[in-house]
Amino acid sequence: MVPTAPSAHAAPGNPLGGPWGHYTGPIDRTWPAYVNATGRQKQLFAKVALHPRVSWFTETTSVDRLPEALGGYIHNMQKGNPDALVQFALFRQWPRGELNRHIPLTAEEQAAYRHWIDTAVATIGNARALIVLEPDLALDAPGRRGLKTADPAVRLSLVRYAAQRLAQLPRATVYLEAGAPDWLKPWRATRLLIDAGIAYTEGFALGGTHHTSVGADVDYAWKIRNQLAARGYPNKRVVLDTADNGRPFTFQQYRRKYPRAPFITPVMCKTKREKRCNTLGVPPTTRVTAYRRKLGTNARQQARLGAIVDAFVWMGRPWRGNNGAHFSPTRLLKAARTTPFQ
Repeated sequence: MVPTAPSAHAAPGNPLGGPWGHYTGPIDRTWPAYVNATGRQKQLFAKVALHPRVSWFTETTSVDRLPEALGGYIHNMQKGNPDALVQFALFRQWPRGELNRHIPLTAEEQAAYRHWIDTAVATIGNARALIVLEPDLALDAPGRRGLKTADPAVRLSLVRYAAQRLAQLPRATVYLEAGAPDWLKPWRATRLLIDAGIAYTEGFALGGTHHTSVGADVDYAWKIRNQLAARGYPNKRVVLDTADNGRPFTFQQYRRKYPRAPFITPVMCKTKREKRCNTLGVPPTTRVTAYRRKLGTNARQQARLGAIVDAFVWMGRPWRGNNGAHFSPTRLLKAARTTPFQ
């Protein structure tokens, strides 16, 4: 049975209001796992499979395959309804993978990025879309510690090109990914977003690859938004990832609890009461002020959610292992059993 696309109870003027599309294809293997399951396992798989999710299109999809892959995804999500919102992320600025970001991009790789983006734009066309542009964009921030990006100015210029091209689409709403409050200081995130083309986008997204709380995220977003306004970029909007922060934690908190466990594939919660572990958060919705008690947000944070956040979206993928590379039924079932939100 194909679920009915959810009605979004959005504030007036929210570009993400109206019906949301729902993917029922094989790309992420989640829907087939649900269809083929039975009994209690089917009920648990449904906690992910029956919700709209942000699928990632990356360098693994070649420019030749992109029209078929992205176009097919859009067609599947909308199922004949041109007003159904399609959600996806474009993650393409690391053609050799993130671990090789210390290698500068060649002229050919830069041209390939622009060609890939141009192809994506042509494929999206008139589709109504929510686009998260370049998850892990924060790795381009100048002055970061650790393994640095070799050519942040070059990469940010490419992302700015993508933002400008995507902004020309008539029914697309674009959000640049800006990390999380335990990653960059607000002033550094503000500078990053300006350099990456925030002038062309609806706003920015937070939490795609981190696991901080909704309350911390909205306070962080508020600071960035105010700093953007002070720099001449007012009224920017926000989407927050809630796929994997049902029991939120910062990088530092995770390291203290699991000093030897990889952060890219965090340890799953074992019970509904365990904290600082990975499980599903608030299901995707534009009703961002409806979960105050379970989220533990205070009155100020609730007001900020209502004022600047367009939606909670599922951009993270706790049901996948190895930094999102592999579908894991075991991880999905653990997340479904331990989430406090379903």
